[in-house]
Amino acid sequence: MSNARINLQNIVVNGVDTQARAQTLRQWFVGRKSLRPIAIPILSDVSLTVRPGDRLGILGLNGSGKSSLLKVISGNYPIQSGSREVLGNVVPLIEMGAGFDPELPGRRNIRVSYAYRGRLREYSPEMEQKIIDFAELGEKIDLPLKTYSTGMASRLAFASAIFQQPDILLLDEIFAAGDASFVEKSTTYMKKKWEEAAISIIVSHGTGDIEKLCNRCIIMERGRLIADGAPAAIVAEYQRMAHAHAVA
Repeated sequence: MSNARINLQNIVVNGVDTQARAQTLRQWFVGRKSLRPIAIPILSDVSLTVRPGDRLGILGLNGSGKSSLLKVISGNYPIQSGSREVLGNVVPLIEMGAGFDPELPGRRNIRVSYAYRGRLREYSPEMEQKIIDFAELGEKIDLPLKTYSTGMASRLAFASAIFQQPDILLLDEIFAAGDASFVEKSTTYMKKKWEEAAISIIVSHGTGDIEKLCNRCIIMERGRLIADGAPAAIVAEYQRMAHAHAVA
């Protein structure tokens, strides 16, 4: 049994209100106001424990903190207060391609991807070739990334991420880039990884995906975790919330 585990206790994450800060800066320059941080809450007092075998879906309206929660779990967001304990190899399919350098060829960017995620020890020439073959880039792998189409870059980013071995797999929406055959191949492979990981978590607006893939579901609202339970019950509650918001 894997010892993978996620334990978040009373997590608080704040961001910066850029419009308010710009106004403050203007007033500071003309001597009307002292300069101070303009914080806005992103996550407020979030506590969540996830154990091996959990297939967790995260629902919430836009701006509710869903993706921010994934970034806290992956270690990409600093927390202002609370505690974060994450045991196991985390593979986040979040903002795929982060760290890529457009001036470097695709082949070099595979290593960049591994280094960016702190997984360079897992890199090997054999793994590199698997990624190139999966991404279907052929000889173009040695061209600068800036010459790639959006679809080519997306295929390379996805393949570079998914060929790592996760204890904890984080998905921000279902991947859907490229032509139909590549999407089908990617979805099949991603579902295999979903089942193999000790813990799998997905953010999705598609309640059908949540009910099909998950055995547990939570709802985020305005940076707070407000519901946690079996997918069918939580999806029904989320649909009531979404309807109420739409008619408000």
